[in-house]
Amino acid sequence: MGLFEWGEKRFARGIARAMIRSYTLHKKANLNLSEFELIKKTLTDRPGKPAKKLLIDIENESFYKSTGGSLVEIIYVLVRIEYVEYMNGTLDEEDKKTNSIFKEVILEEIKNNPTTR
Repeated sequence: MGLFEWGEKRFARGIARAMIRSYTLHKKANLNLSEFELIKKTLTDRPGKPAKKLLIDIENESFYKSTGGSLVEIIYVLVRIEYVEYMNGTLDEEDKKTNSIFKEVILEEIKNNPTTR
């Protein structure tokens, strides 16, 4: 699988920005929510089957913790799942270079948004 690198960056950046925007809004509106609850609320805002499936998966808090238990890791998993769906592929066909591009872009977007720290 794989678009050109700029396409993969753009794909990841779009999802990361949307998730960060949603997360920030929920964080400001719900000061008492735990990180886990904030991430669940953020996923409910994301359209499409991948986000709904991931939301079901993280209802099991041990799955959430096994992914790293952070916004970065949840966005990373979501980007990978959405990319696989977009490319009509499977997680077995993932490309390590593509995944490292995704991670790099997500970390950059998180770093550029002070409310996520």
